[in-house]
Amino acid sequence: MIGKTNVGKTLFCVHFAEFMGLKELRWLIERSDGRTEQRRMSVNEAERTLSDPIAHRTRGLQSIRLDLPRGKTSRQLLLTDTTGLTDGVHPDSVLREAMAQTLQTLLTSNLVMHIVDAYEIGRMGDEQDAQGAWQGVWNDLDEQLSRYGSGKNGYVVLANKIDLPGAKEGFKRLKSRLSGQTVIPISALHGTGFREVKQHVWRLV
Repeated sequence: MIGKTNVGKTLFCVHFAEFMGLKELRWLIERSDGRTEQRRMSVNEAERTLSDPIAHRTRGLQSIRLDLPRGKTSRQLLLTDTTGLTDGVHPDSVLREAMAQTLQTLLTSNLVMHIVDAYEIGRMGDEQDAQGAWQGVWNDLDEQLSRYGSGKNGYVVLANKIDLPGAKEGFKRLKSRLSGQTVIPISALHGTGFREVKQHVWRLV
């Protein structure tokens, strides 16, 4: 899972695990300094303690293993939540290391789910910069991630917050901008679009 801060990465991981039938979540947490720990928590506890509107709540890799059943077969997915990325050099050295850890993981992942805020894109309307980006919402960082992902079979954009007013317009704008790439509208909060995400992921893992 990659994306900027506060786009819903952690909330998606928690609720997608719940959608896949998990009641207790077993997280492997890897800090950028090499320390690791394992934590067990309920879905409600994970939503309360791991997901936060304050930027950079996630400062490392948080992974959970999921079984993806389909018919008589099942496949496994290691779903990894990552530190939110920002443009430029962040002044906090710990966060810089955590973002570097995120980018290193990106390079070695078979599947990349890039979450963006469809509500904010819809709210921006036609306010774009000279390069046609929605400044602060879909900008150079997202564009670079998209370009990298376009060369991978396992890249998908998740247009989050589709439950909010105006987000469907944001989704349409993303689809138009990312012609040829897979864009799935979701609500990390309510689970909208999770079935489509599961079907897409199952074909790739």
